[in-house]
Amino acid sequence: MFTFEATRMLDGALDGHSFTAEVALMASQLTAPGFVVDFGELRPIKQYIDANLDHRLLDDAVGGPASCERVAEHLRAWCQAYLLPAVALRLESVRVRTGRRRAPDPSAVYFSASHRLGGLPEEHQCGRLHGHSYLVSPLPGAGALPAEVGEYARTVFDGRLLNDVVEFEPTSEHLARHLTAQAGAGLTGLRVSETESSWAEYRAGAR
Repeated sequence: MFTFEATRMLDGALDGHSFTAEVALMASQLTAPGFVVDFGELRPIKQYIDANLDHRLLDDAVGGPASCERVAEHLRAWCQAYLLPAVALRLESVRVRTGRRRAPDPSAVYFSASHRLGGLPEEHQCGRLHGHSYLVSPLPGAGALPAEVGEYARTVFDGRLLNDVVEFEPTSEHLARHLTAQAGAGLTGLRVSETESSWAEYRAGAR
């Protein structure tokens, strides 16, 4: 399973998400010491995704409308062409999906959006147009996320290019502060996560 952050065009608008590519392999006989394939032999897939799909406009990367099915077919063709022949022969399927695993907090809110960040070195991946499946959740131990914050995130941010919506650089840090302000004095802070392994927290009163 390989994850990447990207955007694409859908019905004339940007459609940013966190993407997951699932590569399934099958074998009638295992290799020593008991593998379908050695995971190390799949490392080129991650390297290709990181270099060509992650933090990108997928329509450019796959040469046309970037449905999940088309991105999966693009990756499958690449695997067939560039993985070791013995590994490519064991390739069963490639599937691509958008979104995140469900959060344990029932008040947490998801939205998907695109952005690009300014003021970065030219080679920085976040300076490229890309997208995320964002998760907005309360701080640990802070109770439920106020409904008005979730409604604001869904109606103002979902499906949008964040640079067109806010007047600040749309980092997770700035978004967390902005969303906290939507609830007034009753919210102590919240967490905004771009990926399952990265997030920013803002606590009310912080500068």
